[in-house]
Amino acid sequence: MAWIPKGGTDTMTHDPKAASWREVLEKTIELGLGAALLTREAVSKVVEDLVKRGAVTREEGKRLVSHMLERGKAQREKMETLIADITERALARADLARRSTVEELQQRVAALEDQLKRARQG
Repeated sequence: MAWIPKGGTDTMTHDPKAASWREVLEKTIELGLGAALLTREAVSKVVEDLVKRGAVTREEGKRLVSHMLERGKAQREKMETLIADITERALARADLARRSTVEELQQRVAALEDQLKRARQG
């Protein structure tokens, strides 16, 4: 999905220099990991350079920064979900007990040992 400045037209595609920068930014976002790693500082620096070159207006630049950070956040969330799912499947295949399950079993064993100790004494 291409970024289109507010106002409905894609003014950046008319300038070949702007189009190439836009393509680079869009490719970065499409990579997912690149978008997830983008920081406000890094995005702002690239967009400020675009503004200085006249490829985008300051207002378009602000919207572009906001758009890229939103996309980056969405990509991070997708990656976190994907990593959690992969980890969950790997743990299920490895047939490993979760910490909560082990702790629960430890509590049950301690309670049973306590009951056995009292039964032997009584």
